[in-house]
Amino acid sequence: MNIVPLVGLKSIEFGDSKEKAIELFGKPDLIENELGKDGVSSEIWEYQAEGMQLYFDPDFGFKLWGISLSSEISQLNNIRPISFSETELLAHFPTLVLEMSDGIFKEYVDSTNELEFFLRNNIVKRIDLSPNLDDYINRFGEVGN
Repeated sequence: MNIVPLVGLKSIEFGDSKEKAIELFGKPDLIENELGKDGVSSEIWEYQAEGMQLYFDPDFGFKLWGISLSSEISQLNNIRPISFSETELLAHFPTLVLEMSDGIFKEYVDSTNELEFFLRNNIVKRIDLSPNLDDYINRFGEVGN
C-alpha cells in the first residue's frame, strides 16, 4: 500500500466513499461504531489481512478522513517503515518530531504531511494518515451540516 501524504493511499483518497472502499477492498472484516452510533466517533472499517483501518466521518457524509496501517507492505517514498527500529525510522525520516514517549510507546509526527508513526518497544507498529484538516473541511464541510 503506497502512502500519498495528505491524499491517502495510491488506491483510495481522503473524501472517498464507503462504496469506493468496498469496490477496492471488499467488505470489511469488522465495522466499529457503525453509522457513527455513539454520536462522537467515526465509523471504522477494519481489513485484517491488509493491516488497514479506514475512518469514515459521520459529520461529513461518511467520507474517508483517516487511515491506519500496520502492514509491513505499507510504503512511503518506496520505504517500508513498519517494523523499523526507532533508529532506522529516524535515519530515513530525520525531520520527524517525538510527540509522546512513556517508556514503552512512542509517537513520532510529521505535521507537514499529517503522518503519525506509533512505536512499541522502539519498533514501528502503525502509521496513521490524515488529510490537511482545513482543506478537508473546505472540500467536504457542507455535507451533513
